[in-house]
This record gives sequence, C-alpha cells and structure tokens, in this order.
Amino acid sequence: MNVLRSFRSEWLLLNRRRLWVGLGVTTVLFTAVATMLSLSNVRPAARTGGVGLVTESLHGSGGATAAVVFAVTFSAILVVAAFASSTGNEFARGTLRAALTTQPNRWSLITGKLAARVSVAAILMLSALLVGAVTARTFAPSRNIDTTGWLGTDALGDGIVDYGRLLAFIVVYALIATTIAVLVRSTPIALGIGLLWFGPFENVVGDDRAWAQRWLPGLLLRSVLQPDAPTAIGTATALATLGIYAVICAAVIAAVMSRRDITS
Repeated sequence: MNVLRSFRSEWLLLNRRRLWVGLGVTTVLFTAVATMLSLSNVRPAARTGGVGLVTESLHGSGGATAAVVFAVTFSAILVVAAFASSTGNEFARGTLRAALTTQPNRWSLITGKLAARVSVAAILMLSALLVGAVTARTFAPSRNIDTTGWLGTDALGDGIVDYGRLLAFIVVYALIATTIAVLVRSTPIALGIGLLWFGPFENVVGDDRAWAQRWLPGLLLRSVLQPDAPTAIGTATALATLGIYAVICAAVIAAVMSRRDITS
C-alpha cells in the first residue's frame, strides 16, 4: 500500500497537461523523423554486412515496427538523462526529503516514484511504436519497400513482442540511471557518468569485442532491440544478464536509500 500511495503521489505530479504535451510532441517528432531517416538509409544485408537497418528485417509481419524499434536505440542517452535528472533533482531540491515526512518508508517511496516514471515512459513508448508504424507504412512505398504482411493478426503479434522489447529497454535504463543518481546525488555528475558510459565508452571500448557484447548493459539492450544484428547475442541470454543487472541495481538503491542520511 505504501508503494501504491507513493505511485499515486508521483503520478499526480507527472500527470500534467503541459508535461504530456511537451513529451508527446517531442516523442512524435523524434519518432517520425528517426523512422523516416532509418528507412531512407535501409540497404540489403549483403551490401551492409548486416549492420544497421537492413531490407530483410522489413519483410513480413514484423516490418511495420522494425524501423521504429531500430530508431529507438538512438534514444538511449535521452532515457538515461531523463531518469538520472529526475532522481538527482529530488536530492538537489530537497523534494525527496520533504516526501519522507509523509512517507517514511524510503524503499516504498523510491519504488513508487520510479514505477510512476516508468509508466509515463511506457505510455510514450507505446505512442512511439504506433507513430513509427504509421510513418513506416506511409513512407515505405516511396523507398520501394514491400509492405506485404504489415497488417493483420501476425503483425499485431510482432508489434506486441516489439513493445515488450521496448519496455525492457525502458526499465533497465531507468534502474541504471536511478542507481547512478542515488549513489552520487548530483544531477550533473549523474548525467556525466551516464552520457560517458553509454556514449563513447560502450561504443568505443565495446566495438567488435565479444566480451563487451556479452556483458555491457547498453550493448545487451541493443541486442534485445536488434536481435538480427551480426554482433547481437541471443535475446534470452541478453535478458537473463540484464535481469541480473536489474536485481543488482534494485539492491543498491535499497541499500543506499536505507542507510544514507538524506534528511539533512
């Protein structure tokens, strides 16, 4: 019940028309533009070595959402920044300390807040998936992309699977970003760590290295969103490893929130 009360309290803060309009417009514009750019650069796997969005991935029932799922990969930094800043700002502004006066259970408080934020992100991701599918269906004929099978029950099933992949993407990044913010309690430092790790570090250090594809969280999430990529590992293996990371993050958040003094 404490978690539910914390969720409702955070939801009331987030459920504002101005916020939804801003996030909604940003999501629609980003998704539409990113989907069109992805489709404009699509090539057969034989010409690209399977790197990037390939024509073969657009064939069949999963083609309607393949482009938008590929495009979402590039929003990782935005997701990390959103969750890291939302938690870091609570420490900096003292709002978390104030919330503890009405909800003394720290674990319930942070869990409810995080769940509310993930719910908002999940709604935005569903909107992105729908906008991306419509954009792809509209833009594909101009690129001579076969859209046979993009409609129907099979396409709906593949779309649900893709939405599940996007939810995993959101949840894991939300937990990692929140963990960083809880540890450092500073929005600029949390953003710096997140941007450096999921930007140049993983993409430079992890480039074409099997161990990096197997263990680095950002690259594991890329494998989840792009299972057909040449360097991708199996989805089940990636999700299992990410599940371990999620448990570790939850444990760290619980330990820090319960032991560190945040009332002064």
